[in-house]
Amino acid sequence: MVGVRHKSVCAWIVLLLAFTTSSVLAGPWNWFGSRPKDQSRAQWYAARAHDPVGARQWSYKGKLWPPYPRPTGPAQLPIHKYHAAHYWPWPYQCYDRASVREFSRQQVDNGWVAATTLYDYHFDPDTHELNLAGQEQLRRIIELTPSERRVAFVQAARSESASEKRVASVRSAAIELVGEANLPPIMLRVTRPLGRPAGEIETIRKNYLDTIPSPRITDPITSGGSGSTGSQTIPQ
Repeated sequence: MVGVRHKSVCAWIVLLLAFTTSSVLAGPWNWFGSRPKDQSRAQWYAARAHDPVGARQWSYKGKLWPPYPRPTGPAQLPIHKYHAAHYWPWPYQCYDRASVREFSRQQVDNGWVAATTLYDYHFDPDTHELNLAGQEQLRRIIELTPSERRVAFVQAARSESASEKRVASVRSAAIELVGEANLPPIMLRVTRPLGRPAGEIETIRKNYLDTIPSPRITDPITSGGSGSTGSQTIPQ
């Protein structure tokens, strides 16, 4: 009989120690505090409201179970598990949407930078002064670009002196357009053109047409005839 009582007492002690340990991990309940029970209960749940979702990682015999990253610490409370399952995938969908918006914003910013850049083909290769295309590009930047995007980026040349000449040329042309008081920021940018000048494309096209081997098919738009070849007899 004494042995049975001794085992019962030991079991109660083990249970009490287990409850005390779990309470310390989860945050002690204010059983003997002077505050109202409802207030203590609300604060206790609020302190556990940000516990991460999912199974916990634990160490057993020198190994982590599971071996990949998982939350550690006390598990979620049952009511918080229900809340996470009921409103899943909140709040992670908010993080996903924020990341997509950030990527889109960066793409928009990069697009505006590319659209307001004066590239190599906007300058004379010898004097590094703005050519006609560069003057039109600068006018578009100053007159049509929104004020928050109104920055004239200049592609850096191969030498520092050439880059300074480009910036000075852009500054002089901008002062003639809007005056020194309304001068937009002018910044050097290390980049390369995204495309190629229209004159270069036209030259490539002309060279391609001039070197086509015979027989050549004439362009119906520029040849002037539309049905002259339709009456020819096809040899059998």
